[in-house]
Order: sequence, then structure tokens, then C-alpha cells
Amino acid sequence: MNKWWRSILFALAMVAGQVFLFNNVQLRGILDSFVAPCVYIFYILLLPMGISKINLLLVSFALGLAVDFLSGTLGQNTAACVLIGFIRPSVVKLFIASKEDSGKGLRPTIYALGMYRFLLYALILTFTFHVALFFLEIFTLHQAYFTLLRALLSSVAAAVIMIILEIFFEKRDKRHR
Repeated sequence: MNKWWRSILFALAMVAGQVFLFNNVQLRGILDSFVAPCVYIFYILLLPMGISKINLLLVSFALGLAVDFLSGTLGQNTAACVLIGFIRPSVVKLFIASKEDSGKGLRPTIYALGMYRFLLYALILTFTFHVALFFLEIFTLHQAYFTLLRALLSSVAAAVIMIILEIFFEKRDKRHR
């Protein structure tokens, strides 16, 4: 199958998974109000390192807009996705080992970055996303500590889910074995 079609199907699966599964998961007790992982941003995290900035922002916008449309939110996901799409190139530069690794087709996966660097990369972007999303959701700084705790717990949960998805579904690139 063409890599573009696989990419589109992966994006649709991530949006559907977020809207129909992760938005409806309810944890028991106090965790229900603290943990709301947004796993669909995994698609943005896995885009190739060499993607142009305008394409990255357009994809981030479209992905956030799709989740907003299907979830009935008013642009919060779109704004948070565009934010991480904007800062992603700088974050990727922190974790690539050399200029050779920043090739056009290379994607920042566990196998390309290693578990530790991938985890830091994912946590930075998911935490930024969740902070932006939750502050846009409440639109106040009142009880900011609660919002930051919620963003931290949601980011950790999302990163764990992303790592599980990466391990189970990613084919190893022969260059990174």
C-alpha cells in the first residue's frame, strides 16, 4: 500500500481512537477527573523529521480540527495541535544525534531515538499539548496547580499508551536494529 494511504489511514485511526475510545474512557474515583490522555497527537509526533514547517502546521491543524469537530469542542484541540506542530522541529533537534539522522524520511520513533530519548521527546510535546488544551478548556488561571497536575498525569498516561502502540505496531527499520 502506498505510504500516503497508510499515513492517512493511521491519522483516521488515531482520530477515531481518540473520539470513540479515549474520550469515553472513565477511570474509577479521583483519577477520572485527573487523567484525560489525548493519544491522537502521536500522529504528529511520528511525522518525518524532514517535513516542511508549513506541512507540519497544516497537518496539525487538520488533525486538531477533526477531533474538535467530532468531539464538539470549540477549537481547543486545533490550537493545542498547532502549538505542538510549531514547537516540534525545535524539540526534535534536541534529540537527534547528528545531521545524518535528520534525513527526510526518518521518523522520530523508539527505534530511531532510543527509549529514553523517545520518552523525553514524547513527554515534552504531550505535556505542552495537555497544558495548552486544559488551560484553553478552563480559560482561567484559577487553580492552575490542579490544571498542571491534570496535564502531567494525562501526559504520562498518553506517553505510556504511545510507547505501547509504538512497540506493538511499529516495524523496525533495518538501520536502527
